[in-house]
Amino acid sequence: MSDSKPQKQPLALIIDDDMSLRIAMQAALHKSGFEVLEADNGAEGIEIFAERRPDLVLLDVVMPEMSGYETCSALRQLPGGKYAQILMVTGLDDTESIDFSFEAGADGFVAKPINWSVLGHRCKYMVRAGSAFRQLDQSRKRLAKTQEIARLGHWEIDLVTNEFSCSREAAILMGNTAEPLPVNLKEFLTSVYTEDQEDTEKIIEAALSAHKGFSVDYRIVNEGGEKRNIQNHGEILYNEEGEPATLLGAVQDISALKAAEEEIRSLAFYDNLTGLANRMLFKDRLNFEIQQASRAGQKFALLYLDLDQFKLINDTFGHHIGDKLLTEVAGLLKTCLRSSDITSRMNDESVNPLIARLGGDEFTVILTDIKEVDNAAFVARRIIEKVARPYTLDGHEIYSSVSIGISLYPFDSTDAIELLKYADTAMYQAKRNGRNNYQFYKSSYNFAAVERFTLERDLARAIAEDELIIHYQPKINTKTQSIVGAEALIRWQHPQRGLIPPNVFIPIAEESGFIVDLTRFVVRTASRHWRQWQSEGLEPGLLSVNLSAYRFAQQNIIAILRESLSEEDDPVNLEVEITENVLMQDTTSTKNILQNVREMGIGVALDDFGTGYSSLNYLVTYPVNTIKIDRSFVKGCELESKKGVVIRSMVEMIRRLDMKCVAEGVETEEELMIISDLGVEEIQGFYFSKPLPQEEFADYLRHNQT
Repeated sequence: MSDSKPQKQPLALIIDDDMSLRIAMQAALHKSGFEVLEADNGAEGIEIFAERRPDLVLLDVVMPEMSGYETCSALRQLPGGKYAQILMVTGLDDTESIDFSFEAGADGFVAKPINWSVLGHRCKYMVRAGSAFRQLDQSRKRLAKTQEIARLGHWEIDLVTNEFSCSREAAILMGNTAEPLPVNLKEFLTSVYTEDQEDTEKIIEAALSAHKGFSVDYRIVNEGGEKRNIQNHGEILYNEEGEPATLLGAVQDISALKAAEEEIRSLAFYDNLTGLANRMLFKDRLNFEIQQASRAGQKFALLYLDLDQFKLINDTFGHHIGDKLLTEVAGLLKTCLRSSDITSRMNDESVNPLIARLGGDEFTVILTDIKEVDNAAFVARRIIEKVARPYTLDGHEIYSSVSIGISLYPFDSTDAIELLKYADTAMYQAKRNGRNNYQFYKSSYNFAAVERFTLERDLARAIAEDELIIHYQPKINTKTQSIVGAEALIRWQHPQRGLIPPNVFIPIAEESGFIVDLTRFVVRTASRHWRQWQSEGLEPGLLSVNLSAYRFAQQNIIAILRESLSEEDDPVNLEVEITENVLMQDTTSTKNILQNVREMGIGVALDDFGTGYSSLNYLVTYPVNTIKIDRSFVKGCELESKKGVVIRSMVEMIRRLDMKCVAEGVETEEELMIISDLGVEEIQGFYFSKPLPQEEFADYLRHNQT
């Protein structure tokens, strides 16, 4: 006995008004294994077809009332009519009838008289073809539904013609629901995130050039604004000659997979109470930072935090209150250690903190690539200020503070376990010192941190109590050797420490946020002195004021300048000096600020030219009208001929840009002669004068003018 499933007998329907012909057809079909139904007109045939859905229809073209063409068209509209094979039987042996047959939807035609021995075989092949088409269509539908369920679509590029095509599912997955479908790869990838788009296009274009497969993940935003994760995988298809013919790609929505991965990662590496990194992630990151710092020759700080008297809070109010306090503290740490805020306050774009909860009330912070040890002290003070305060938790008012220990790589150790141990040791020292403070593992760093903190505190007082003064360094015309202006330089006359140089207190002012107050003081005070000297009949010339590069766009420079210029009726010939570092910041904001400065009638000078890393393109992009050649080119130029060549090139370039040229740091008569011969218009330097206090500069001005 055979185990194979018995074949279903194919069903044929004969629609013909000629009974004798129907009988002959029926005999031929029976002989070929068909079950046969008959109808003598089109209307009857349509009814039988709707009820029985035959596999094959033999349809006479010429019939009364309803022609074979009309019947064929009607059959195609019925359920099951799409893949039924329709053979037109005609005695009309002309091309036009054949065309009409196919236009009506026929699959073939046979002319009378009919070869009965061939008819059965032909009908069997037609039924087989119809079954294949039906199975193919069902496969396509299953594939489309499978792709829809799997969030999958396909696309391809013909490697010969470079033509692109994609499925509707692929277009929808890529966020394009509108008609028509994308016609090229760039249009297909339009919805990809901007930051992912360039890399994605490069990977696919490289695969096209090399005729290789690829795989790339990226993010898209669809037309509804929904963000999705997509995986795009491509393979090369080859033709019969073994040559690359098509790059076939498949796109799949992997958002659910990505979400699951993130969930697993969160459970593995993050604390479920606070959302901070857990001990496992902290250890991994600490070892990674040691490797990075070792390769790059960098420094980093490890802060170990412990809440003061946390056990007492737990015992008194319960663990649920303790958990809420930990959550509050974690939120404060995130707020005061935002990467963008920390880096801007430290004037160091590389600092990127990691906050972790090791367990209980213990937290750690890794400050990567710090430039100065003081940066760690700054962060520690800020944490203490934020955390030490009253908390209202479930109606209970609780006061909490924090003690912090700090270890430094590579000064304290280059080993992860030792760095953590040393930070823990320093934290307990902070506890012994009365809590709510920080301690470095090495006491020498504590002294330096205290020193800096003291200066920051004193600087706030200095601004309020007029301890700040201004010195003026004259600018001299090289031809007439007369004063044409001066640069205003701030100094700090500390009541106990004496005169503190700017390189000590300016960085502190920038990090503590006092720099805006210092800028306002210099502009207002120097402008007042200028007006006073002008009222006395003196001609001080151009007043130059330095602007800090620290967060230049946030210093409210325009308001400060307007405030000073509007105080009196007498105008002050004013110029601001910036360094190349300013031009390398937010270019749009910086350019707008400097343009507004020029529109106020204030000049813009580029200081220390030649020592920074900015492009010469900035000279034609930004509204700069004066270039100050740095003193490093001037010093010793009488002994080093190459410096003269460089200065001459600078002067020629500045002249061609229609800008004014000033040389800094002229200290000898030989330097003066060379600089003058090279065409520099103005100079500054100790050869003529060091920076002078207000009254001394006024005397110098009077002497020069007489």
